[in-house]
Amino acid sequence: MPSALRCLMPLALLAGLACQPVATPVYGPWEEGLTLAYEDPSQPQPQRFADRMQVRVAHATMGPGAPSLVQLDLSSTRSHISVLVKHHNGGIYLVEESGKVLAQSLPVHFPDTPRWVDRGTEFTVVGRAAWDGAAILPTTSDPIGIWIEAKPTQGPRRRTLYLPNLGEVETREERNGAWVVVNRLVARGFTDPPTFKRS
Repeated sequence: MPSALRCLMPLALLAGLACQPVATPVYGPWEEGLTLAYEDPSQPQPQRFADRMQVRVAHATMGPGAPSLVQLDLSSTRSHISVLVKHHNGGIYLVEESGKVLAQSLPVHFPDTPRWVDRGTEFTVVGRAAWDGAAILPTTSDPIGIWIEAKPTQGPRRRTLYLPNLGEVETREERNGAWVVVNRLVARGFTDPPTFKRS
């Protein structure tokens, strides 16, 4: 093989790899069985533990390379509801079974969309940061997330950190000029669905 051709082979390989589609990170939970637990650290114990919220991925419909529809089961000691979440080009939407959009969590092309408005609340991408609570995550999880600030027409500003494949891991609320953590991921794992006996 001529030496010039040998030099071009690695360049052609690199060019081919560069043309491969890059998987867009999903900034929400989507793996079936994934179970996340959240607490409000601003509450005293035992109230904090009593109000713990568990989010479990009950079912996920996968599209090409990404989830398209995810059913989340939200449970606490006082309530249990199921919600449907639609993923589309980086955007995340709360939807009805009919497909009607009820709310938008993240916009299409997130995180490349720096600003958006949903139901009167202005959202702004603040920037990337490493989550200081990432010790509870497996070593394969990406600890670098994106902070978003929400500025409602009424009420305090909030900042939420989203991590790939998990979504919200921490939310802070502005109180008297300080940012107070009001929701934080405290546990992550995989659980089987509960078994129900038929009578």
